[in-house]
Amino acid sequence: MKQIYPRQTFQPARLNALLMVIAIVFGLMFSACQQTTNTPNPNETATPTPQATRLATLTPTVEPLGSPNNPFILSAVSEVNDPQVQAAADEVARQLSEATDSTVIARVFSSYQTLMMVMEEGRAHIAWLPPLTYLYASQRGLAEVVLLTNHFGVYQYGAQFMANVENEFTPYYDPISGLNSADAVTALQQFEGLRPCWVDSLSASGYIVPAGLLAVNQVPVLPAVITRDHTATVRSLYIKGVCDFGATFSISGDPRTAAAVLNDLPDAMDRVLILWRTDALIPNINLSLLAGLPEKDRQALTNAILEIARTPEGKALLSYAAGDYQIDDLKPIDNGLYDPLRAFVDALNINLNDLIGK
Repeated sequence: MKQIYPRQTFQPARLNALLMVIAIVFGLMFSACQQTTNTPNPNETATPTPQATRLATLTPTVEPLGSPNNPFILSAVSEVNDPQVQAAADEVARQLSEATDSTVIARVFSSYQTLMMVMEEGRAHIAWLPPLTYLYASQRGLAEVVLLTNHFGVYQYGAQFMANVENEFTPYYDPISGLNSADAVTALQQFEGLRPCWVDSLSASGYIVPAGLLAVNQVPVLPAVITRDHTATVRSLYIKGVCDFGATFSISGDPRTAAAVLNDLPDAMDRVLILWRTDALIPNINLSLLAGLPEKDRQALTNAILEIARTPEGKALLSYAAGDYQIDDLKPIDNGLYDPLRAFVDALNINLNDLIGK
């Protein structure tokens, strides 16, 4: 016989109790979440994590320039890595350290391109720079010239225009007085429409200055013959038929008197004439300092170098330290001395990056 259970009905009181239990459970869960979430207190000081403390400890403290851990760097370039250059530079650095009561060390680089990169990074403070390389470093804001070298008796040299005597150009240069008898416009206009011999496109005296003068004075010429050497320009003019006129260095010497010319062409001085000569406007190698050095450091380093150059032994030492470049003396100069050379570079639209090392 099937047992019949009476049907149960859900009472409101029981429903209310169940809802209350659910509410209590959710309340406890929400409270727990709030307790695990930290609300920042603006008045509290954060405690650094161990990782942050370690990173702060590893951050180097920059010491003053010229201190043992942050020395001045005296630099030079020796493409052949001559050990005598390094030895001389080390000795100059030692003497500078004593004279300035600071730490100076020497580094010799294999190229001026490398030296320029190091100066870009602020890791070379004293440098011997050729004139066109200095123009690059100056434009980039890397270097400021302080001293100019006297090389074989002159601080600056120039360029001279020459031609074969049979070409019947008018000479405006007197070899006895060493003076020009006319200005550049008058002397150079006779080259209009003719072919020059240039040494190479990066030579200050064999291209940049003479070609710049022609450009500034609006004297158009034919495409040039590149001779690769000053004596080769003289020889080209001597034999004729290669070019109509040419240019070489002057004032610091005369390539017509070189053994490479006179041994074969003993009458070169009579057959190849100087037609006009520039002033001495190309500076020799200089001593530059990294731009932005404190004035007291600039003065101390400059004076110390000048003191070394007071004796013959000091000049010989500096000559090797400058990359085996003979230094007969030094004199203070400023950036304005380079304005004429800079103007010719601009007139020819030469990229200064191409002049590094010249």
